[in-house]
Amino acid sequence: MKQMLRHEIFRGFLIALLGVDVFITLCLGSYLFTDYGIGHIDVHPFVTGLLIVIGMSLFAMIMRSAGHYKGNEQVEPNFFDRVPFEVYLAVDGRIILGLMGLLAYAIRLIFGFELIFFLLSGIYLAAIFMCMSIAVRCKTRTLISNTLVYMVLDFIVTSWRKFTDGVRYYFSNLTFIWQVLLVVAGLMFADCILLFWVTNTYSWMRAEAAIVLKIAECLVLGFIGAKYAIGYQKIREGTEIIAAGDTDYKIETKGLPKSMEQQAVHLNNINIGVANAVTKQLRSEKLKTELITNVSHDIKTPLTSIINYIDLIQKENVQTQPLKDYVEVLDRQSNRLKKLIEDLVEASKASTGNITVNLATTGLKLLLNQSAGEYEEKAEKAGLQLTMILPEDEIYILSDGRLLWRVFDNLLNNACKYSRPGTRIYVSLEKQDGKAVVIFRNVSKTQLNISPDELMERFVRGDSSRNTEGSGLGLSIAQSLTEILNGSMTLSIDGDLFKVTITFDVI
Repeated sequence: MKQMLRHEIFRGFLIALLGVDVFITLCLGSYLFTDYGIGHIDVHPFVTGLLIVIGMSLFAMIMRSAGHYKGNEQVEPNFFDRVPFEVYLAVDGRIILGLMGLLAYAIRLIFGFELIFFLLSGIYLAAIFMCMSIAVRCKTRTLISNTLVYMVLDFIVTSWRKFTDGVRYYFSNLTFIWQVLLVVAGLMFADCILLFWVTNTYSWMRAEAAIVLKIAECLVLGFIGAKYAIGYQKIREGTEIIAAGDTDYKIETKGLPKSMEQQAVHLNNINIGVANAVTKQLRSEKLKTELITNVSHDIKTPLTSIINYIDLIQKENVQTQPLKDYVEVLDRQSNRLKKLIEDLVEASKASTGNITVNLATTGLKLLLNQSAGEYEEKAEKAGLQLTMILPEDEIYILSDGRLLWRVFDNLLNNACKYSRPGTRIYVSLEKQDGKAVVIFRNVSKTQLNISPDELMERFVRGDSSRNTEGSGLGLSIAQSLTEILNGSMTLSIDGDLFKVTITFDVI
């Protein structure tokens, strides 16, 4: 409080000094007070110039201290500095003009010196306070923003912005159909007003103006409709491309309407999520495949040694029956384990495409006969009859005979394992619409309470009790190899009837 009081006393002292300086300068430079015995005094120009410089310096110090009430650099406007600038100028200017009028009247009527001095002091203080207020407003950068005109314009602009933002917000949150209905309702209302305006006037100029407005309305609607149509076309084409599997495609959002732009952004985000999920899934599949391959390779080496030693034991002509039975069990189970490891390695190679393919012209009829010949004896032992339904002429395809034989081998082996004894295994070959179609059919010995898609998965078997031998990889390997050979394989189940259809392009 003391610091503030000292600051105010110092500023009042500066104002008083400036007033005295101005008064002395006026006295020395005019005949204003000749009638009061002061008269005109001839002084050196240097003295007048010095007084003017001192006055300007004092004025600058006063302006610099304006707004500083506690001696710090922060400017704090007072009540009068917060009054709108036009109001302040009107009031303060009116005071100055009123005092100047009284001063002129006092001088003309030759009133006393005290009254003239009082009027001059009032004019001086009012002018100084006005200059100080202008200085504070300039320092706080409120000279323009603290005017009534600016406040009114700012209120109008702010209110309009809030109104348009609110309309845009509520309009954008409506469904597209409600947006269309509101636009149509607004156009109908505008057309009604236009029709009322035209029908209630006899001026041709108004009718022509209405036609011009209607044409402008149609042009605007055409432009908006074209914009939405182009946006819809972009989104439709982009959706088709993404649905086709191109996870790297991005729909161009530039120039789209707001609602369509948000939809395109959502589709692009879904596309990114799908791409990330696919990448993650591929990485996981690759890790699993590498794990299976590495583990299978590590198991295969000691298993080969076990099989070789079992073979050596069998050559020793073991006579003890229990020991002989043990060796036979070891031999059978070790070969089964070897077959499982080979299936694992082959399944991992087939699923990743890491397999050598040598395409050549291949006769399907010949290859099927060779495969059937390999399994005739095995089918008879299982109480099955292998029936081949083949055309008279050979059907040729472009394929790898070694890999295609592996496909047929897996399917026939699967049929011999899981077919009901006393039934037939049908293998047919025919040509349909430029396609070579191979069909394997058999009747399952157990109830097939599983879907075809699940049977196609790895390690899944139709025998849920898993009493029969098998790895559950046969169908999966056959499907992967068929796709590698540019064919397709489908599986269907009708009751206990198991059917596999393989299709290739005929050359």
